[in-house]
Amino acid sequence: MALDLTSVADVFKDSISSAVKTTTTKDLATFTGFAQSQFQSLVHQSALVTGMIEANVFTAAERSFYLDGLGQMAQGFAETLVQLIVVELEKLINAVVDAIYASINTVAGVALSAPRMAAPA
Repeated sequence: MALDLTSVADVFKDSISSAVKTTTTKDLATFTGFAQSQFQSLVHQSALVTGMIEANVFTAAERSFYLDGLGQMAQGFAETLVQLIVVELEKLINAVVDAIYASINTVAGVALSAPRMAAPA
């Protein structure tokens, strides 16, 4: 039996779109909340250090220490966001692969197991 490729394409389009929407919607609120919380911590710490510098409260060594700490906070913030994005990308890749295999199984009447994929390094 020949497949109607337009109908089959629609099955894949719907399946993949649903997988992307479900995966990204589920984690978006958590991801955004975490990023905002970390961002606010960085903002407040920066303002505090600036106030202390302006008030001339720090010794030169203390000022250097706190400024280095702000740099480390910024780096940690950025690195954490990158890692969260990598995890989200892996979830998205696997959701799309699962959707593709589920659609193949449905349309072709087979039972293939979807492989687990990792985000590219």
